[in-house]
Amino acid sequence: MSIAAYQQTIVDCDDPRKIEYRVFLRITLALERHRDADWHSAGLKAALWSNMELWSVLRADLLEEENALPERLRAGLVSLSFTVDRHSQRVLRGEGKVALLIDINRAVMQGLQGVPQPAEELAHGA
Repeated sequence: MSIAAYQQTIVDCDDPRKIEYRVFLRITLALERHRDADWHSAGLKAALWSNMELWSVLRADLLEEENALPERLRAGLVSLSFTVDRHSQRVLRGEGKVALLIDINRAVMQGLQGVPQPAEELAHGA
């Protein structure tokens, strides 16, 4: 079996929550690796852009009418996605720290594993 066929089989058979968790984990680990990097760091910038792209895709999915998540959770996560965008821009300008983004991603990862956390708490950085 080719690698591409194997990867497609995993995608077809795996729980979407597990897939989302793994994507968040990969990006969050990259953010953690560059937590103390100067804002000029290419590695930090790459991790930030990956995180912003993840949240952009997530936001687009959340805004689809077919999305099955409860409306209140969807609204909270959409709001959180804008918080991620704004804070990422601050970090890219050297005006913010990566820690908030890591905390947000970790909270979402807990939710994906079944450890619920209200979206309002996430949006306020709790």
